[in-house]
Amino acid sequence: MNNLTSINILCVDDDLGFRRYLRQSLDQRFQIRYFALGFECLTRLQDCHFDLILVDATLPDMPSDQLVDKLKAMPNLNLTPVVIVSYKDSEQERKRFARCKCDGFLSKVASPAEITERLGKALHRAA
Repeated sequence: MNNLTSINILCVDDDLGFRRYLRQSLDQRFQIRYFALGFECLTRLQDCHFDLILVDATLPDMPSDQLVDKLKAMPNLNLTPVVIVSYKDSEQERKRFARCKCDGFLSKVASPAEITERLGKALHRAA
């Protein structure tokens, strides 16, 4: 992961504060496209390619595990690693998303260095 600016990330999260945090923490190193809602993401991503997808664990318009399943079913995104981001870092939450084949779990209170490290690991496992 030497050239991080070539990494394209999709972030689906309705939490404006968290999106701002990511923007401030990561935008210098990653190219990030943001959507606040799952349905908005699905209707506007028909032919896009991303290296990694971040999905909020609690989206207001659809269950996040359903969004992960739909993203994994898209031919252009089916091999793209999906990392769930959540304020709840519990075993129950991790098991819930393991069933929908997410590739990682990240706490929303993680530091920028931790976020970069976790994203790097998810990208490395997918390579």
